[in-house]
Amino acid sequence: MTYKIVFVALFLLTGCVENLINISILNDGSYVVKYTSIGNKSDLIDIDFKHPENDNTLEWITSLINNTDSENENIWEKETILSSPTKQKLVFTNSSSLQYDIDVRKKSFFLWTNYYFSSNVKNLEIDKKYPEIGQYLNIDQEDIDWMIPVKRYIFLKSIEIYSEKYTLDQLTVERLDNQLNTYISYIEEKKLEKDLSINASTVFFDAIMPIENQLPSRFISEMTMIINKLEKEFEKNTSLMSDNFTFSVIIPGNVKDSNANNEISDNGSLYWEFDYNDIATNSFNMYAHSVVINKLLVQLSLLIFLLFFIKVLWKNKQKKE
Repeated sequence: MTYKIVFVALFLLTGCVENLINISILNDGSYVVKYTSIGNKSDLIDIDFKHPENDNTLEWITSLINNTDSENENIWEKETILSSPTKQKLVFTNSSSLQYDIDVRKKSFFLWTNYYFSSNVKNLEIDKKYPEIGQYLNIDQEDIDWMIPVKRYIFLKSIEIYSEKYTLDQLTVERLDNQLNTYISYIEEKKLEKDLSINASTVFFDAIMPIENQLPSRFISEMTMIINKLEKEFEKNTSLMSDNFTFSVIIPGNVKDSNANNEISDNGSLYWEFDYNDIATNSFNMYAHSVVINKLLVQLSLLIFLLFFIKVLWKNKQKKE
């Protein structure tokens, strides 16, 4: 509850989306997960950070309600809870949403049990995917200077992907590159950046229209899917700029190793916090290791050892007599 209050306060101050992922690890090595996101309703239903949905193996229960505890009526709360504990590794690979995994393992020995938690948030690779637009990522959303380098990246990357997946000779690739460069140069010269604000595939096919008859028959339909996927991925990356994340993990036993942001809290939770800057160019990796000692077995083992030792001493004494 304390963290939820903090989330609401942060939203009021920054207008961003606050996401809490709470993971409770049970003694048998299974775990339950609860997602809580707080922000504007429109931000909660977009897919830059998508809550899990039902599949063939797991059932998730989702609710979206207006936060009546807040004075701001625009604050909504989205919750998604795993309906029953699971032991399987959760992997989320949708390129149009945040990509990450959650893994919990249990290793039992005679006198103790080890619990391991790990979660890896994939690097957005902003520096590799959009090397020309790093300077634009934190500017006012109304500024459209970033349109040209973004569209250029999407177009050239789409051609590269298409060439790897389908047959496209080098001459055709060069024609496409030349046509796109000519089109973009014209946009820059005439200061027509606003013309690029529409769907990327529409801009692309407008640019290559003069050589359309020289392209494969299914080129347009196949390229449309590739371009749309890349554009959604970029929209996800920029939307994540306004999101903050907190992973909260309750793990049995005494924590022996962890890279959490905090020491163990009063309720026994470990916390990791990160935002866009932490994952823009680097992956964010979380881990924790705890140990549960079976005190009863330890005591019994010591008792058995002590009795055995006494028996040996008694036998030795008997021999001497």
